[in-house]
Amino acid sequence: MNKTLILTLIALLASGSNFAQSECGWQPDVEQDYNIGITDVLAILGIFGAQDLDQDGIWNTVDLCEDTTACNYDANPSETCEYEDAFGVCGGAGLLPELLVGSWQFTTAAGAVGVGPDAYSTSWYSSPAMGLQPPQYDDVYTFNIDGSITTDYNGSIIDAFQNYTEQPYTCNNASLTFMPGGGTSGEDAFSLAPGTGACSCPFIGTTDAGLVYDVVTLNATTLVLHTQGDDADCNTAGLYFTYVFTRVPEGNDETGEGYPAADAYDGMTLVWSDEFDGTAINANNWTYDLGASGWGNNEWQNYTDSPENSSVADGFLTITARQEGSGYTSARMKSEGLQEFQFGRIDVRAKLPQGQGIWPAIWMLGANIGSVGWPACGEIDIMELVGHQPATTHGTAHWGSSWNVHQYNGSSISLPAGQTFGDAFHLFSVVWEQDQITWLMDDQTFFSIDNTQMNGQPYPFNAPFFFILNIAVGGNWPGYPDATTQFPQEMVIDCIRVFQ
Repeated sequence: MNKTLILTLIALLASGSNFAQSECGWQPDVEQDYNIGITDVLAILGIFGAQDLDQDGIWNTVDLCEDTTACNYDANPSETCEYEDAFGVCGGAGLLPELLVGSWQFTTAAGAVGVGPDAYSTSWYSSPAMGLQPPQYDDVYTFNIDGSITTDYNGSIIDAFQNYTEQPYTCNNASLTFMPGGGTSGEDAFSLAPGTGACSCPFIGTTDAGLVYDVVTLNATTLVLHTQGDDADCNTAGLYFTYVFTRVPEGNDETGEGYPAADAYDGMTLVWSDEFDGTAINANNWTYDLGASGWGNNEWQNYTDSPENSSVADGFLTITARQEGSGYTSARMKSEGLQEFQFGRIDVRAKLPQGQGIWPAIWMLGANIGSVGWPACGEIDIMELVGHQPATTHGTAHWGSSWNVHQYNGSSISLPAGQTFGDAFHLFSVVWEQDQITWLMDDQTFFSIDNTQMNGQPYPFNAPFFFILNIAVGGNWPGYPDATTQFPQEMVIDCIRVFQ
């Protein structure tokens, strides 16, 4: 720090300006008055024997500090901090809980809206999966770091006071007051009031929601709110709502727009992942199936190991199906003999291709396929999509002691109207346990199977399996490309993670 800057700091402090403590981890308060003054600034410079020798902004044993109580206030508080924010954080400036800040929209899972006659009751109504109308699913509520809220209804709402019909709506402004501990049962809450725009009666969720919202659940991916209903004039009414929202991750398509992949789960350990860093496919994780054999489904593509069909860049794996003259090329990557697993939660975050005759899949086969064959080895289809239905993905299990007694069972899940799995990244998961497998999309369960549902055939899913990632072109299920199909088509995978 040069002499001019020192004198400037001293002049500012002498003029009566107060410097609030910024972080409890760094409190060079040599006077123990819990205000930063001239003496403290000089102490930082080593004038009075206290010096942050490694210049890391943290006072610890490698630094010079005679007064450990002052230098390490967070570890050794001797009196109440003068600078706490609304959440009791010393030196903080929080106006809203950190987890609340960001954008939220209705979950497509069951229970997004619940209504009842009493607080927290949903006895009158609870919405089924995908049970809301499209204008509700595209509403986005953003809690800003400055303590304000932005309500984006995307041009229209479902109006409870006009027979639940879709009505144009352009207002997106309300003022927000956060109330720590001010909820119905002592949880945090917030209230809305008319903002500077045309929102005379602002709302979250539905137009007959009230102005005060209890924060029932708040974590990295889920927000549950509870509120008493009101009438068209914003007067309280005798009904209560529960809403379930999911976080809208920040970013754009190139940086990962869409649903996030968790870094951890309670009670589980990340045992393996491929984050697709670097510039090359990791040969310790992946090899290839090659050739143009139809693969049992009368497919048209030729699988290659060319970088034109599979490549890694910018933290993503891209598998590309291409039209090559009168034929097609693609890639079918597998972890057979390299990375094989038995049980756990498996997450794959991906953005999918689409189009007539396009068939991307993220799936698993039993590692014993070489000795017992298919379907005796078992097959777990984490995700399949037929390109002419770009808003629907499928999860399926296949089994049977031989091909002539092949069995399968599965289900599907769809995005709200107007969205496709090519618009943004989504999370495709299975929770794979002894004698049971459950499928999820964006943490929404949509199918489960166990060892009692084998129709008389052996249960093969308690053994090690390996991964397969591919885009097929044509085949018995998706049909074949036509004049509407555009090439190239890409499946972009952000990460694969296995937790046990």
